[in-house]
Amino acid sequence: MTAEFFRRYYILKIVSNPKYFGIYNDEFVLRHELQKVLIKKFEEFKGNTFLDKLKFNSEKTLRRDLVYIKEFFGVEIKLKRNFGYYIKGGKLSLEMENVFYRVEHLLISKKAAESSSFITLDKATLNTNIDLLSLINAIEHKFLVHISYNGWYDDNKFESVEKTQFQPLHIKEKHKSWHLIAYDINNKKIKTFYLDERLDKIQIFNKIVEDSIEFNEDEYFRYSIGILSEGLKVEKIRIKVANHHLKYLLASPIHKSQKLISFAKEMDSNEHNYSNPDMWGEVEVTLKANYEFVMEMLKYNQWVKIISPKPVVDYFKEHLDLIAEYYK
Repeated sequence: MTAEFFRRYYILKIVSNPKYFGIYNDEFVLRHELQKVLIKKFEEFKGNTFLDKLKFNSEKTLRRDLVYIKEFFGVEIKLKRNFGYYIKGGKLSLEMENVFYRVEHLLISKKAAESSSFITLDKATLNTNIDLLSLINAIEHKFLVHISYNGWYDDNKFESVEKTQFQPLHIKEKHKSWHLIAYDINNKKIKTFYLDERLDKIQIFNKIVEDSIEFNEDEYFRYSIGILSEGLKVEKIRIKVANHHLKYLLASPIHKSQKLISFAKEMDSNEHNYSNPDMWGEVEVTLKANYEFVMEMLKYNQWVKIISPKPVVDYFKEHLDLIAEYYK
């Protein structure tokens, strides 16, 4: 995600909705008005040298940005003499809109944290050298990319690649991390890469992948709790949940397949007596019980208990036994 990304992002937003940015015209934006709003945005994020390119000083830069916006965003912005810039046609893809939303959220959250001692945010892991828009464009057009990546232990035990050919398929954000799902052309396997410091380089070619594959992210992640989709058996997993935590899971489900089997008989007990059967409700999820599922369950501490099927119970118990050994 480059500095130019933010400038082009805001140019599109400003021309798409002038009144939102204090330009009292339903359709047209003059060049000096555009520049004024961009300078104001820069001032809002003052101190972040990465965003210095929000400002532009030449007509040539703006023309280049408009070409880029049309090519990569799919939106055409034209200039009508004596009136200003306006949207002639095109519409952002849903995936692009989601990225825009995330980027703006990151910017606003970061600014809020810097401006107030009452807000603390986790550090974002997205590698700022990545041009997300070009990568999304490569996904949409099935362009060839070369990836160089230095894996850690959770990357299939330090697996690394060097200038390897991939077809980029999808970008997913999970647990404050961004990931690229890509198809290894030579090995004919789908792999997942963290878009953080592990990604050494990604090179995009204006060349369509031969024998490209189709990718349905909803189907691929249908039984996943995170970003992994190993060839494991799909299980219907029953989980008992303590009453106070059941309320949380009803508001924020473990997985989209989650079903409520039963409420606790005592949903509002004053004391947390976990030996009391009446303070336990039950939910069911349908997914692959992989490493990410184990980590999710461990996060809930003594508030959850997996009760079936037995292979999943045993798999989870193995992890608990190993952890318990540390404290003997």
